Amino acid sequence: MSSLAQVIRAAAVTLTLLLASGSSSSAQHLTKTAPAPYVNGPTKAPAYLKAFVIDDRLSALRREPGLQSVVIRRLRLGHAVFIVGISRPKAGQPRFCRVAVTRRTRGWIHESALAVQGRTGEDQRIMKLIEGSDGVDKIALCRILSQRFSQSQLVPRTMLQLGEEAERVAETLSQRTRRRLAEVPGADAKLRDYYLSDAGLDRYSKLGVVFDFNEATGEFVYDGKAYREVVRRFPNGEEASLARQRLELNNRKMARQR
Repeated sequence: MSSLAQVIRAAAVTLTLLLASGSSSSAQHLTKTAPAPYVNGPTKAPAYLKAFVIDDRLSALRREPGLQSVVIRRLRLGHAVFIVGISRPKAGQPRFCRVAVTRRTRGWIHESALAVQGRTGEDQRIMKLIEGSDGVDKIALCRILSQRFSQSQLVPRTMLQLGEEAERVAETLSQRTRRRLAEVPGADAKLRDYYLSDAGLDRYSKLGVVFDFNEATGEFVYDGKAYREVVRRFPNGEEASLARQRLELNNRKMARQR
């Protein structure tokens, strides 16, 4: 009986070891071959489309894809977003894009408020908006097209329009600022300092548009940056020829005396 007990005990130990080994091997196999989450879904990461706000009249970010949905915030011209989805509207209703604004902020925005970078025809859409706007909006749109859609054939024309609009703005600002600064009581600085520090220039400064001031004539003069850029990047184009003429006129304005 003693020998039989020893044999049984040895067999039990052997069986236990075999089972343990088999369980470990199976566990390792399961770990290696366990399916990844969403095994039935797409294997590639979703393609997010980068887009820019080009019409702030429609740029309300909403909780749901509808014109009467709650507005989270309104996005400014040029704001970059990533499109992560598209709504399926009913007949007669506008389409909305699901967009990521920041890591934590998402919402729905009217499709027509956005231009997708690299998509054919988007530069034409922006140009139509440029031609129908003025002032800060026009300059902002020109910057979007020339910087974010820099491969477009419309870039030279856009930059020329930016410069021309900046010149028009200079005339308007000169008239308004002249009325505000007709008299500067207790002035501790030069008149030029007051003009070039006027609050009316702030919005344009943020857009990279710089003005100089001719103290003799009391007027702002656009510094011509867009024109110089046209000449540098597209020296043989028709726009470059016009840009050179504009630069010459600007130089004359700065040299003009009363």
